[in-house]
Amino acid sequence: MHQARWMVRAIYSLKLSLFTSQLKSNTKDKEALLHVCLFIVTIYVKPWLQWILAVKAPYKDLCFLKSLKVYEKVNESISKAAFQKFSQHLWYFTDEIEVLALSDDDVDEETKLKIMANLHTEIFSTHEKRYIPSKEEL
Repeated sequence: MHQARWMVRAIYSLKLSLFTSQLKSNTKDKEALLHVCLFIVTIYVKPWLQWILAVKAPYKDLCFLKSLKVYEKVNESISKAAFQKFSQHLWYFTDEIEVLALSDDDVDEETKLKIMANLHTEIFSTHEKRYIPSKEEL
């Protein structure tokens, strides 16, 4: 789903949660709305605001995936659905994009050195360049 459409639904959900006492819906629907709002506020908003910076995108995407993994303890179904959907958008993780992380202030020096070493060794390899981390790697 396009980010703008998703954010419209997120804002609408947050507004609905403000008026739950006035809504005529069952407890199950109110609870589901609460879970969605918790996900939006605790997991989604911060990365969404930071994804506009291309330099920070690769690192923030990995951080987002890690936060989804941690969120499994809170709500497994939402975490798995978000992880599955977001994983479909990792097609751009290539060596060329990986270089952007070298300019990101949030990435520590040790990680930057690993990226450099990885890029240096991959110059001579011919395998596919796209990288998608597994859940176990997170």
